[in-house]
Amino acid sequence: MAKIGVLSAMPVEIESIIQKCGAKPLSTPHFYKVWEGTYGNNTVLFACSGIGKVNAAACAQHLIDAFGVDCIINMGIAGGIAKDLHTLDVVIGNEVFYHDFNPASLLEKYYPFQARFTCDARLAEIARNVCTATPEVECFRMGDIASGDCFVEAGETKALIRELGGVCCEMEGAAIGHVCFLNEVPFLIVRTISDLADETAPITYEEFEQKASVQSNHVVEGILKAI
Repeated sequence: MAKIGVLSAMPVEIESIIQKCGAKPLSTPHFYKVWEGTYGNNTVLFACSGIGKVNAAACAQHLIDAFGVDCIINMGIAGGIAKDLHTLDVVIGNEVFYHDFNPASLLEKYYPFQARFTCDARLAEIARNVCTATPEVECFRMGDIASGDCFVEAGETKALIRELGGVCCEMEGAAIGHVCFLNEVPFLIVRTISDLADETAPITYEEFEQKASVQSNHVVEGILKAI
């Protein structure tokens, strides 16, 4: 039996799976909303952190300290960076990194002595199997995910992230991976593309936000059933 933390930034990214498993809200005064549910023999703690790296890091640490989760899965939406990605494609994280930490070499020079954080191989393999078997997922890929405290729509930012090796971008994953690395807690980032991080991003995001969130929910639900 394991305790699994599932963390998203926005309610739209997590509401569907909470309702589906009948998770119950816990009393967490003056902090993040947390719901508790079960999948098989496992207890699942769902949390909604709010947008951005600090919110996500604090929420991840809270799941570890207050609830003793054995792993954390971060799900939600992302902007597509790789040229072969399309809206509603799923990205399973390989490594996560900050695209707005400059220079990133400072993270390597000082604690924690690395600038990239690697998703758990076992969880990633489960996610690959789930995506393969899930009819709603037409296309998925493994890749490095870039995080930063900005909504990416400028061409130069997109080009920078691509140069750094990122296939998609969002605002929380690297901070969650960073916290999990410090606490030696396995983690996985799963994101569905809601826009292509370009000048059309604001319009595309509005159109696909709900659909992309539901797509991520399908994948994470499959992962929870398989763990």
